[in-house]
Amino acid sequence: MKSISGSLYQHAVCLVIFVVLFLTLSQPPVHAAASPYREEVLSFQSHNQKLEGTLFVPGTSGQHPAVVLVHGSNSSDREKYRAEAEMFANAGIAAFIYDKRKDGFSTSRGGDRSYQLLSEDVRAAIRVLRSHEAIQPKSVGLWGISEGAWVASLAASQPDSNAAFLITVGAVGVKPVQQQSWQLVNRLHDQGVTADSMVRSISRHGLQLAVSAGLFAEANYDPAPAFAAIQQPVLAIWGSNDRVEPALESSKIIQASLNHARNEHALIHFFPDAGHLLRLTPDGKTQSDQFAPGYAEAMTVWVNQVTAGNAPRSAVIGTTPQQDHLSPDGIGTLSWYHTAWVQVGSALLLLFIFVRYLLRSAAHVMRRRASMHPNRQQGRCKLLLAFSASVTILGFLVYFAFIMSSGAKQLAPLLFDRTLIWCLLQLTSFTALAGTLLLGWSVWRTPAISLQQKPFETTLLLIAGILFIPWALYWQLFIL
Repeated sequence: MKSISGSLYQHAVCLVIFVVLFLTLSQPPVHAAASPYREEVLSFQSHNQKLEGTLFVPGTSGQHPAVVLVHGSNSSDREKYRAEAEMFANAGIAAFIYDKRKDGFSTSRGGDRSYQLLSEDVRAAIRVLRSHEAIQPKSVGLWGISEGAWVASLAASQPDSNAAFLITVGAVGVKPVQQQSWQLVNRLHDQGVTADSMVRSISRHGLQLAVSAGLFAEANYDPAPAFAAIQQPVLAIWGSNDRVEPALESSKIIQASLNHARNEHALIHFFPDAGHLLRLTPDGKTQSDQFAPGYAEAMTVWVNQVTAGNAPRSAVIGTTPQQDHLSPDGIGTLSWYHTAWVQVGSALLLLFIFVRYLLRSAAHVMRRRASMHPNRQQGRCKLLLAFSASVTILGFLVYFAFIMSSGAKQLAPLLFDRTLIWCLLQLTSFTALAGTLLLGWSVWRTPAISLQQKPFETTLLLIAGILFIPWALYWQLFIL
């Protein structure tokens, strides 16, 4: 009986397996959804350098309009703009993203950075696309974001650029050093640093020092002339919550430049609740990965209109953004006292004098000769001045280098309206000021005793203390 029931069970299992296999094999094959575009790797030469990129070709037949996507300042990898390229490809517009040249042009603002050279890379990319079999030769345009808007506009302004149109996103109308200063003020304010002394020291004098030292190439590049030479249709886009660049000032400058060129097809478009990269942001400080609603459609519809010969007339769409402060005009104009030679040179010279005195005093103490000083009170004044000034100068140089290299992104902890470290630097600077005044008073009250021994050392230290005062004033360390 058991053997009969076991045999029936085995037959039942086999029957079930057979039915499942039959039903599975009899179903029509399920194909993956066809991609709306295909990707193709292209390379091109520009100024003896081979650059490579990815072309997104729409899946529909025939030739397509195309757009070259131009990098912003802090990017070099083509993949950063894949999402934007897919926007165009999904709408039937070919898109080309490429790897930016890396010899000083990606994350560094120094070196031989050149917008002219970058624009020639863009023009070389246009030539490659115009010869591609899937591209309409006369319908290749440019898309540039942030710094890429400068590069793309410069490329489009050239008589032989062959660019059919220009789209800019977050374009900056003021000079780079003005934009960077404006952004630094925002970063400081966003972290609670509102003391005018610290804000001005970092956002103005700090950048002027960088410009003078050659650490900010193209600092005074003026984007207006390039826009004033553009005859092609232009779509200029800004986010209303942009805190990287002054959108209000930029839009006015660029619009005025396009009007100067008598460009009748310049469309200005503002998107609410969007930041510098057109991602959604409620306040401009923190942004999501989501693009502003309507952003993709605004660009792709416009490109299709332009390439079909129906470029929209000049107009302004959306609410003009507001600014709580303007960018500092003239910050790139340097006087002699702004230069790195004067500021850094004087700081290092003063530091050498003060540290030298401290080391000599320490050596005297080790030799038990401290009691030989004829005026103990004056000796204490010297030590107070030398120590506090040394701490101020050395601490300022290190802290300043940290702030500028980090972009002022992490400044906590705070004390009132400035950072704790800045408060300590101001405290030591006032201590050095007190030491200078006390030393001067001591020398004036007892000149004969003061200069009886080592008159050069006393005079040199007093002169260094007096020179410390304008240096600290320049860097706002005495400004509360």
